[in-house]
Amino acid sequence: MGKTTLCLKVYESLKDKMTIAGFVTKELRKDGRRVGFRLIDLSSGREEWLARVGEGRVKVGKYAVNIEGFERFLDSVNTDADLIIIDEVGPMELKSEKFVRLVEGLMDKEKLLFTIHLRSKHWLLERIRKEFRVYVIDETNRDKVAEEITEVFEG
Repeated sequence: MGKTTLCLKVYESLKDKMTIAGFVTKELRKDGRRVGFRLIDLSSGREEWLARVGEGRVKVGKYAVNIEGFERFLDSVNTDADLIIIDEVGPMELKSEKFVRLVEGLMDKEKLLFTIHLRSKHWLLERIRKEFRVYVIDETNRDKVAEEITEVFEG
């Protein structure tokens, strides 16, 4: 759908105008197939595995979720910024209670950009849907939506 691409476009448009913190989640592909996801801290560039295809203690579909690594990663994510980007609040991330508490604690901040799954059911996602403007994006509208979101945060 382009959620990460949208986040990166907003980040690139605003990074010289305000402080931005948080992270994006990039999919990793091998031979054209998605094999996992890596987290990238927008402040430091630090990376950590979120999930890989395979067996593990915590699974979402075919992916083993790296809860311990994810929570260590969260410990160093800066949340003191003008804009916080969290890509994404999704089924893998929501397996971590530390992540749920982090996002819940951020929700009173003025400038937040979350990406979420359209159909995922979790009380935190329901709260985000009720309290925030939600855009449904696809490859045809994500650039226009990124521009609109950038204008909202600039203004």
